[in-house]
Amino acid sequence: MSKNYEKLSETYYDQHAKQFERSFDGFLSGFFKRYILKNLDFPDKARVLDVGAATGRLLGMLATKHQFEGVGLDISPQMTALAQKQHPEFSFVTGSAMQFPFENQSFDVLICSASFHHFPSPETFLREAERVLKPGGKIVIAEIRMPIFHGLYNQYIHHFSKEGDVKVYRFDELMHLLETAGFVLINGRKHLQIQYFEAYKKA
Repeated sequence: MSKNYEKLSETYYDQHAKQFERSFDGFLSGFFKRYILKNLDFPDKARVLDVGAATGRLLGMLATKHQFEGVGLDISPQMTALAQKQHPEFSFVTGSAMQFPFENQSFDVLICSASFHHFPSPETFLREAERVLKPGGKIVIAEIRMPIFHGLYNQYIHHFSKEGDVKVYRFDELMHLLETAGFVLINGRKHLQIQYFEAYKKA
């Protein structure tokens, strides 16, 4: 029987929303957020979408360096409510990364931090990303990198994960997915357990 990954993610993060930032998950996600903060540049006044926004912490961190209009999307209504309460300066929406509740060409930057491995269909997510980005807009993906235990880890999450994890991708797999979706790679790098990509939508 195939899993409903989105339902698993929604249920898990609804249950853990209030403790998320103090949890091991929250601790680990901080590394990805700090890496994005250090490496990502975009013009002020940009419209930025954070997919898998959780408690909104990444948008809050980016606001220490940039002025922008921030929107967060998360599958968990509890996370969305918490994020809106903690970061009223941004807008948070509950919804699926498989079907964004946003207009075509409505964002300058789309960020996906440590959540790509939850998406049931990465191709669908990237199609949606391409749809909502403006021509020349930037997609940013920071994702788990597991070069040694990659196969074993994927077997583990397939059998045991209750969090809606689907698959951890290799660097070349992620690069290929981005290029197949029509994005032009600006930056692809590996740093310890993080793989980081910036690519733009053709104008």
